[in-house]
Amino acid sequence: MIRTIPKPFINELLLKTNIVDLIQSRINLQKKGKNYQTKCPFHEEKTPSFIVSYEKQFFHCFGCHVHGNVIDFLMNYDGLNFIECIEELSILNNINIPFKKNNSIIEKKYFYRKNLYELMNNISYIYHKNLFNKNSKNAFEYIKNRQIKKKIINLFLIGYSNTYTLNKILQTQLKNYTKNDLQKTGIININYLGNIYDKFDQRIILPIRDRYGRTHGFGGRSLTENKLPKYINSQETEIFHKKKIIYGLYEIQNKKKNIKHVIVVEGYFDVILLTQFKIKNVISILGTACTKEHFKILFNITKTIIFCYDGDKAGRNASWNTLINALPYLYNDRNIKFILLEKNEDPDSFIKKKGKQAFKKKIKNSIYMSEYLFQNLIKKHDLNTIEGQKDFIYQAVSLIKKIHSHTYKFFLYKLLSKKFGILDINYFKVILKKKNKHIHIQKKYSLMRVLISLIIQNPKLYILISNKKISKIKYKGIKIFLNIIKKCSLNPNINTGLLLEQYREKKIYLILKYLSIWNNMIEKKKIKKTFLELINFLYVKSLKKKLKKLLLKEQKKGLNNKEKKEFWLINKKIIKKQKNLF
Repeated sequence: MIRTIPKPFINELLLKTNIVDLIQSRINLQKKGKNYQTKCPFHEEKTPSFIVSYEKQFFHCFGCHVHGNVIDFLMNYDGLNFIECIEELSILNNINIPFKKNNSIIEKKYFYRKNLYELMNNISYIYHKNLFNKNSKNAFEYIKNRQIKKKIINLFLIGYSNTYTLNKILQTQLKNYTKNDLQKTGIININYLGNIYDKFDQRIILPIRDRYGRTHGFGGRSLTENKLPKYINSQETEIFHKKKIIYGLYEIQNKKKNIKHVIVVEGYFDVILLTQFKIKNVISILGTACTKEHFKILFNITKTIIFCYDGDKAGRNASWNTLINALPYLYNDRNIKFILLEKNEDPDSFIKKKGKQAFKKKIKNSIYMSEYLFQNLIKKHDLNTIEGQKDFIYQAVSLIKKIHSHTYKFFLYKLLSKKFGILDINYFKVILKKKNKHIHIQKKYSLMRVLISLIIQNPKLYILISNKKISKIKYKGIKIFLNIIKKCSLNPNINTGLLLEQYREKKIYLILKYLSIWNNMIEKKKIKKTFLELINFLYVKSLKKKLKKLLLKEQKKGLNNKEKKEFWLINKKIIKKQKNLF
């Protein structure tokens, strides 16, 4: 897949993208000397070991050893594949991907998605403008009755679909797109007679956007309770995947980077009304089932998720299912909390009746997962019987085991012990056992390994090398070393992250990636001197190898005049090199 995109373009993207800014947009970094640091987002830790280097355009965790350039970070953090990473970076830098020839499938797929985003954005603005038209009076009255102000209508780009919008879409968009393109948006359908209709007709339109403001799909709300279903969403398309989409994410990420907590609600209008009442960071997941993709996205932007579902039976069930689904994603610094509303109450109705301060109090008093877990389990079991206690403990333990955090599990088991009067936590010793897997990497401090690690970690060292002289050296591994030097000389601005990217498809990539963070035991102030000494030593070693061959020939056959001259010349060079640096 990498071969479908020109290497120079990938290099350009890496040079234009500041890894510090990109990582900072997802997690908080603290300046420390020349570098930036934070707790690693890929494993649990108490003290920060995740380092980001601006100079090298490279990240590395000294705890779990994950490392790489900006592409590696997006792959690990956002779960993207290589092509998706390049798309992400091209969007950030506002440039198109110049695919190579004969790569029509991937290129077509990329431009198909790009055109689909553009078409969806165009349609969302047609819907939005239509809400303020005279022919949409009933829709505007509906919005007005729900107490939504114009500022919020514009923020969420709320719109309305009717015959006028369908005609407008066909009139304007068919200039650049086909009927087939329109159908692929999931908005326009064509019946068996060939007539075109809008599946969102006579509905309030709620665009669902990503962090960049691109419209992926729509939610549609009927104007009356009689028209069922009340809510419909876009069908699954190339760009709309319900399990990955979060409504309101663009609106909160558009405001700030550091988010203390996120409040998850059930409906679009819960998000809209709470935002209007200045309750910050409210989102919806287009339903009640929080998927692993949702948890990954949300925990990437905050450490605390507060769930506030409706107060009915379905809402309570959704809260419990959410707790179960969240357990594998809870680490030491992550939390989930719950706001439990009264029966037949939802966030929209609650804040209208009781106001902003009352809802803020609900946020403040939201209960942690541990409390809600035991609260629910107690309701489900009769603890006055041995059987009830047995079943309670069995279910509690089976849920706690889903959590990966050893510390989190320890305190939950401790709380479980306390509730049953078990003074010795060793009662749960078998459950608490943790297997530690250590990957052993053999460290060979060979001459070439040290040299390659030095040049990868400090690409500017290439200026110290004379290509003509070093190319004469015969030594195992010299070809790859020379290749690295060549790549550095062709790009004077090269850094570690960009240098590694040149070898992503090569067999040697993983070795070079390992050497990019390998501790070669050389002090920073001695790097330049050591590098020159090693090159000199390598050159001497190569000369001695030649000398040895000539000596063996002298012993067997004897040397001719030319070879004798070469012998003394090599000797002279060795003596000189042993006195001076290369």
